[in-house]
Amino acid sequence: MTVERLAELLGAPDRRPAQVPWEDSAAVLDGLRFPADYRWLVDTYGEIRIRSDFGIYGPRRDRGGFAAFRAYTADAYEQVELVHEEPRFPETPDRPPYEMLPEPGGLLPWGGDNRGNYVFWLTADPDQDRWPVVVWIADLELWDVFPGGTTAFLAALITGEYHLGRELLGSDSLPLWEFEADWNGRGGRPIA
Repeated sequence: MTVERLAELLGAPDRRPAQVPWEDSAAVLDGLRFPADYRWLVDTYGEIRIRSDFGIYGPRRDRGGFAAFRAYTADAYEQVELVHEEPRFPETPDRPPYEMLPEPGGLLPWGGDNRGNYVFWLTADPDQDRWPVVVWIADLELWDVFPGGTTAFLAALITGEYHLGRELLGSDSLPLWEFEADWNGRGGRPIA
C-alpha cells in the first residue's frame, strides 16, 4: 500500500535506472538485506533528491557498491557523535541513544539533507521489512522514531504528515524530486 502511495506522489519516472544486484548485499553487510520497499524505490527511481535537499542514498558501483554503505555509516555516526560530545542543549546525552552498524541491531543510514540531518533504519528486527525509520535532527539535537518503513516515511514527509518534515525538506517551490544516479552512477535509460 505505501509503495503505491509513494508511486502516486512521485509520479512515473522518466528514465529506467540500472538495476542493483541486491543479492550481493548480504555478503558485504554481515547478512543484512535491504527492505523490499527501499529496493523497489531505488530500482524504480534511482538515487533521488526530494525538494533539492533531502537525498535518498543508493548503492552505486562507481563509489564502492554496498561497501560504501559502511563508509556512509561511519561518516553519519561521526557527525552525530560530534553533536553529542558538545551539546547545545543540556538535556542532550553525551552518547547517542543508538549504536551503529556493525553493532547488532545498529543504525544504518539511508538518507539525509544538506544540514547534517540523517535518516536511518533501526536494524534490530530480523525482518528488514519491519525496520522503523530513525530520524536525527542535528540543529535540534533530536532523535525521532517513525514506526513505518522507507516508503511510508517518504510519503509522510512529502505530504507534510511527518511532524518534523520541515526540518528535512527544502522549499515547496522546488521540484518534488530529481534523479541523481543509478547503480552504474549515471542517468539510466529514458523510458520510451
